Amino acid sequence: MFSIRLPQLGKVWSKTKSIMPLALMCISAFQTFAQKTEVDYVNPYMGNISHLLVPTFPTVHLPNSLLRVYPERGDYTSDRINGLPLIVTSHRGSSAFNLSPLTSGTRELEPVINYSYDQETINPYSYSVYLDQDNIQVDFAVSHQSAIYELNFEKEGTPQLIFNTRKGDIKWDGKGLSGSQDIGNNTKVYLYAEFQKHPAQIGSIKNGKISNNSESSGENANLILTFPNGTKSVSVRYGISFIDAAQAKANVNREIKDFDLAKIEEIGKQTWNKALGKLKVEGNNENDKNIFYTSLYRTFERPVNISEDGRYFSAFDGKVHNDEGTPFFTDDWIWDSYRAHHPLNVLIDTKKEGNILQSFVRMSEQMDNFWLPTFPEINGDSRRMNSNHGVAAILDAYEKGIRSFNVEEAYRAAKGAITEKTLAPWSGKPAGKMDQFFVDKGYIPALNPGEKEIYTEVHDFERRQPVAVTLGTSYDLWCLAQLAKHLGKTDEYDRFMKMSFNYRNLFNQETKFFHPKDEKGQFIQPFDYVFSGGQGAREYYGENNAWIYRWDVQHNIPDLINLMGGNQKFVQYLDEMFCSTFRQIKI
Repeated sequence: MFSIRLPQLGKVWSKTKSIMPLALMCISAFQTFAQKTEVDYVNPYMGNISHLLVPTFPTVHLPNSLLRVYPERGDYTSDRINGLPLIVTSHRGSSAFNLSPLTSGTRELEPVINYSYDQETINPYSYSVYLDQDNIQVDFAVSHQSAIYELNFEKEGTPQLIFNTRKGDIKWDGKGLSGSQDIGNNTKVYLYAEFQKHPAQIGSIKNGKISNNSESSGENANLILTFPNGTKSVSVRYGISFIDAAQAKANVNREIKDFDLAKIEEIGKQTWNKALGKLKVEGNNENDKNIFYTSLYRTFERPVNISEDGRYFSAFDGKVHNDEGTPFFTDDWIWDSYRAHHPLNVLIDTKKEGNILQSFVRMSEQMDNFWLPTFPEINGDSRRMNSNHGVAAILDAYEKGIRSFNVEEAYRAAKGAITEKTLAPWSGKPAGKMDQFFVDKGYIPALNPGEKEIYTEVHDFERRQPVAVTLGTSYDLWCLAQLAKHLGKTDEYDRFMKMSFNYRNLFNQETKFFHPKDEKGQFIQPFDYVFSGGQGAREYYGENNAWIYRWDVQHNIPDLINLMGGNQKFVQYLDEMFCSTFRQIKI
């Protein structure tokens, strides 16, 4: 980019005409810079390279909205895409439904087509790609519960569209196409699509051939719509619902009243600028603005508001509910989001955060055990990772003045989740021997190498991530204690505060690390704080190793400093943590 001052440009212009092309370039660059809005700084491709970085897929959606898509490929270095997505029901899952455009006679027919692509452009509210072997230009724009595709065919012949559901049903009603897909736990996602041009023929694909059917069901159920020969452009608007196909139709008719893709794209851009514009960045470093606004954009990808015209389907009890004026949010993987997403919402959108926390309460009420959810998803609580950090989000919001959720019920649900259900990750079982061990001994026991079969069968202990669970639960108990204090529950405050010091029981005074112990109270030996446990010490620590979990005493840093030997030692260990040679350090 050229950096100029316009008064100087005027002086140069008056002296010579030979500088005119340069001057025009400078003016153009200046205007582009001046017109840039918040969403223009977002780069959805940032962070897509590794197969491990699936939370940073380049997602197209409106802030916290039900309908999300991203191009589906093996990884984000791939030059192939697997059809065109219609809805992603989990923030790192594969598409439900799929759309594959083609020109008749140019492809072998299959339910989902794998494409070579070029000239792809992704921003938060729209997507465009050129299917280079098929000579089809694809443009897409998204609304909250509906979206629109515009497909332009360059090859001579008859345009065709294949709609596929992985497991469900799909049918043509004479005016539009409806479908459903099973996404697990008695939960379905529904589709209704309408077309600017009427198809000339409807069929389904089986064994590479078209049969004359207007409906299909089962695995890879599909319909292929054939449009009149010579048709060059086909526009599709569609709605998505978790209630039924009729609601999906209502959603698209409410949000996209015609086939004007540019209008939906402009509304999407304005919606994103309103959300991102809550935080203004000053300074001249454009790269920093790209990083900042891209990071902010990612915080709006979860959770999603699934209220549809005042109703929502809850997988937590399998029923459709009236939201009573308070939207219902889910797909909030709390282990991922409690540290940053929720505190940010408290600061920039207190109403939304209150609605999210009230959704947690509703989920608890809808489950038989009245436990706070762990990893609430579209199809229920998947109970992944470890601990129950929803209590941290509840405490943070309450202490910062949010009162639009039922804190008494939230506390009861958090207390149940932390003290009544098993501490084993992803388990929904009632409290068992390991929970009692934690109460009696103050830590989660680890497995000595070679003891797997005996340990599992005889002691009925879960063996995954004992250090992470001990430390994380200690923090959750501290949060629970603070809520108890706010609610005047003095005895419970005292009890949970005492248990919040349980992290001390795994602190190795000789090495100054949190170190797994077996059920006899002996530290696991020999032990490497980087590699023991496989997959980055995953067996003992959650998705990391002892060097990271060394600092996981969020609620009592002064005590952690004391355990490590004081301020000077604490700083020394921090320096070692960030030293490039820390892997060679022998403790």
